[in-house]
Amino acid sequence: MINEILNPEIGNPNFDTLFDENSYKRGRNMKDEYLDSLYDSVSIRVPVSGEVVKSTYLGMMANQFVFSVPGFKDDVRIENKPSEAKYLINSNVGEEVDVLVTEITQKTYLIKGSISAIYESRAHENMQSLEEGVSVTAYVRALNPAGYDVELEKDGVVLAAFMPNTLAGINKLYEPSSIVGDTFEVMIESFSEQEGTYIVSRRKYLQSLIPDEVDNLEFNTLYQGRVTGTMAFGIFVEFNECLTGMIHKANVTPEWQDRISEIKPGQLIEFYVKEIIKNKIILTQVLRETLWDTITEGQIIDGRVKDVKAFGALVILDDETIGLVKTNDMKGKKLSPGQDVRVNVSSFDRSNRKIFLTIQ
Repeated sequence: MINEILNPEIGNPNFDTLFDENSYKRGRNMKDEYLDSLYDSVSIRVPVSGEVVKSTYLGMMANQFVFSVPGFKDDVRIENKPSEAKYLINSNVGEEVDVLVTEITQKTYLIKGSISAIYESRAHENMQSLEEGVSVTAYVRALNPAGYDVELEKDGVVLAAFMPNTLAGINKLYEPSSIVGDTFEVMIESFSEQEGTYIVSRRKYLQSLIPDEVDNLEFNTLYQGRVTGTMAFGIFVEFNECLTGMIHKANVTPEWQDRISEIKPGQLIEFYVKEIIKNKIILTQVLRETLWDTITEGQIIDGRVKDVKAFGALVILDDETIGLVKTNDMKGKKLSPGQDVRVNVSSFDRSNRKIFLTIQ
């Protein structure tokens, strides 16, 4: 009836009768009321950038993933790229999916969206809410002058991270590139909002393992480790992933005792655990009885003065053991470096590896 009134040439032979001013107004009002009721029956939603909406997956169109959202006057479109496609690989047409509205272009009225951003946002929230001491899996992607480009995996999402050279191990790595391509556990140090990157530490994770590894050490077991450095008095060795010990020159195999400087970082060597003093691990390549195995209070020992300080004289008792004669215990004798002396063991503190002496 409305169309017949407004368009009298279509099916209305009584145009002159119907198309007077009043009937025209009635027809227009009827059409307006009809359109109003039609609009009222449909919920119109204005998309907002940054909101997550429930949508229905319509499939792929023009190399874009397309989603229908009730009330939106256009579909939401997501660019077909690997970072988005991996979250839709198992999705079926007609399935309900959460989509993040990322941009509304008014000129052509195009609604752009993302699914990967939702998963990444949730992964960041979960990563940053981790309790202190909880580790995450890291993949070392590349080495650069300052450190390592690292990828973290959280809830199936890969997040960017950086690990400084100084945090790559318990000790300085003998070959920095040796861990590129490796996967291991790290701990979060901080998060850079500006870069969107986590700063991570492998050292912090390894340090958390030390107490248990020390408790599990056995004194008669042959271990293997890699040299991290040498000094004139001995060799430093890293082993069991997180432990570092020292082999004193006197406990190095005879063929290497006078060639310690030839031993290079990264070299693989074998040894035994000799002593553990407050988590300081003393190693040996030679199993033999030492002064610390037999020392007793009151024992008389021949030694040689190493140095004289204001607080007393340091006396060499064997190749790896030094005792202290306090100034008050010198009995008025004046000692000098290199002097042979006979001393009495007045007391010793095995846990701190200290021996106190008096002059005989």
